[in-house]
Parts: sequence; C-alpha cells; structure tokens
Amino acid sequence: MKRLPTLPGLVIALAVITLSACTERVQLPDGVFAPDAPKQWKLEGPPRRVGEFRLSPQAGYEITAKVLSKRHYRWDDLAALAPWDFALGWGVLSDEAVLRPLKVAQGDRFMFWHLYDAPIDINLVNRSSSNVHLIPANEVILERIANTPNGAIVALSGELVDVHFPDNKVIPSSLSRLDTGPGACEILVVQDIRLLHPASTTIDTTRTLNSD
Repeated sequence: MKRLPTLPGLVIALAVITLSACTERVQLPDGVFAPDAPKQWKLEGPPRRVGEFRLSPQAGYEITAKVLSKRHYRWDDLAALAPWDFALGWGVLSDEAVLRPLKVAQGDRFMFWHLYDAPIDINLVNRSSSNVHLIPANEVILERIANTPNGAIVALSGELVDVHFPDNKVIPSSLSRLDTGPGACEILVVQDIRLLHPASTTIDTTRTLNSD
C-alpha cells in the first residue's frame, strides 16, 4: 500500500487546493460508460495511524464510475483526512441519457437525488450510485482528486476503512451498495485514480489551484 500522508502534510496540501478546483463539467455522449458494479474483497489487518486518526482496513475496493457530483469539505470532522466526496454512478447511472432529467446534489456528507418526472426507479438509483468519502494516499492523489472533472468516468482503487477519532468516536465505512441514509457512504483510501473518459482529457496536476 502507498504511504498515507501525515496529517500536517495533508493540511498543507489542502491549503493550496480551493473549492473551485476543476468545477467544470464534461459532457459525454449518451451510453453506458461504466457497466459494472464495484468490486470488493475482504481485508484483515491492524489499524494504522494517520495523524490523530486510526484507520481500520475492512475491504479492498475497485470502482469504475461516472462522477455525478463532487464536493470539497473544509471544516467538518473528516475534512483534515477526507477533504473530497465523489457521488459516483455506474450501470445505467453512467448514461447521460438517463441522467439528463435527474439532479444530484451533495451536502453535509450526503448525496441527494432529485428525480422530478424521470422514469427511473429510486431503488435502481440507490443500487447504482454511492457517495464516497475520499482519503488520498498522498499529495499527488489529492491533486488528481481535486482536478477530476464532474461528469467524467474515473477508475478508483484502494481500501475501505473505518475511521477512529482520538475521542474514541468511530465512523465506519459502508460495505454494501444496497444501504441508504446515515452510514451508507463508503470511506475509501484512494491508492490510485485514473481518468478514463473523456480520453482526450488528462487529470492535470500542474494547473493553477489558487483561484477562488
């Protein structure tokens, strides 16, 4: 596993990555770009410390999905460790034709769907999407996360972990794609992130990240 950043190093990196980083949305053609559900397998191992946190590995995880929305968090309990959330969709929810009448929003570490009159079953939406708290394995991964465009197709891999706080509070990662509500978010240590579509776009880690 790649080395996780120490908390001070991560905080310094966060200071130069602003809320506006890569907020543009790319538009892909209609069609399913990420047909497969995420892959998950059990992991065992002792907790490891990252700054003031301890991370308990629960499962290996690989996902190829569409970035339906992304949100940068600065001030909540997880912000120093997991500064970004991605709302991800796969299967039919990676198809622009299906997504066009839908609206996805994020806030308070939740993902919200507005279906309006879209002819789609909410249970299918719940089974084919997830809100993921992203813990970057290092500063390069952090920049790639920040610069991933909304609407893009990405491949992420790493470990699902439970987060232990100094006051003994624990935030567990979801290990199911079928749950909803509080506790249904995955907490992913991102060890690799690759931009798959649009193929002509790269995740630019050299762009200016200091504009609001």
